[in-house]
Amino acid sequence: MAKSPRQKLKLLYIMRMLTKETDENHGLTTAEIINKLEAVGIRAERKSVYDDIALLNDYGLDIIKRKTGTTEYYIGSREFEYPELTLLVDAVQSSKFLTEKKSKALIEKLETLTSDHEAKLLSR
Repeated sequence: MAKSPRQKLKLLYIMRMLTKETDENHGLTTAEIINKLEAVGIRAERKSVYDDIALLNDYGLDIIKRKTGTTEYYIGSREFEYPELTLLVDAVQSSKFLTEKKSKALIEKLETLTSDHEAKLLSR
């Protein structure tokens, strides 16, 4: 497969997909990863996705491979786990010295430290 200029971004896109879209309850299959890459103009083959996931693991990203009917990948551990982020959000929300606007901005930053699925739960 000829390399397009966007091919160099493939590893970064896979890393972002896994960190933003996966957690213990939500994984991505290789086919889903390939389709999401296609949506941003990056062609990928199954084997290259396997190699990229292995590279990201070597880099230190905790990517778990779960085999059920299909094989899914998800981020196993993060800098902050969900209960820790919940505690931080609660502290920010109950703070008397933060304005509502600053509190909301800080919570939005905290939400970036977890998957989109868990971030929705944080802001409730």
